[in-house]
Amino acid sequence: MSGFQGRCAVITGAKGDIGAAIAAELARRGAHVFAVDIGYRERSGPETAGAGQIVRLPLDVTDAAAVSETFREISVQAAPISLLVNAAGGPGNVRVPVDQVTDADWHRVVSLNLDGLFFCCREAARAMKPIGGGAIVNISSGAGRNWTRTGVQAYAAAKSGVIGLTRQLARELGPAGIRVNCIAPGLIEVDATREEIARIPPEDRKAHIANIALGRLGKATDLVGPTLFFLGDDAAFVTGQTISVDGGSIMLG
Repeated sequence: MSGFQGRCAVITGAKGDIGAAIAAELARRGAHVFAVDIGYRERSGPETAGAGQIVRLPLDVTDAAAVSETFREISVQAAPISLLVNAAGGPGNVRVPVDQVTDADWHRVVSLNLDGLFFCCREAARAMKPIGGGAIVNISSGAGRNWTRTGVQAYAAAKSGVIGLTRQLARELGPAGIRVNCIAPGLIEVDATREEIARIPPEDRKAHIANIALGRLGKATDLVGPTLFFLGDDAAFVTGQTISVDGGSIMLG
């Protein structure tokens, strides 16, 4: 995979295991990475990482004005943004029956997983059009392609929306040289999911793993290769696609 040296990349949700793994590998391959996350208290860096560097910035992606300001700041102080990975997200409360889901819970999850992603895609398009193109990768979920056992209604709806938005933006932005693709992870064992995984009864967990062709849960690093493929020059003629990274749990054509 090639095409990262000297390019300016923004990774949202970069404090999480998945975003951090993607940011680190992009920097190792020579990109100037801006890792943004609501969990960062202040700007840090730049930190040398491989052939590139990483700068960490606080950002709440659900705040449209803050997203606009941060993307403009990056473009002015560094370089035009040509790569974006939308990894920010989260399921909210799990295993809550639909008749007990509050309006606030619904809107909070949809805002984080869909609205925030849209805000970042909009700013990326504004940055990429004048430079003749770029690449966007949206992180959806298996919950956006199939039902889940955890009763995450808003999350499933939002992640399905991410897949639909990916296709729509790919069609709209293709003439500007901007490619938009999507990753749909299965159950990935990271800090944010370990507590929920631990609550799954042993027999249910065994059954879940038995339904995965490769016979194991995913790791954050499993998402790095597919994401970098979509971002890189090797995928120059690929756009509007969603690939499941789930070990063969959901096999869709």
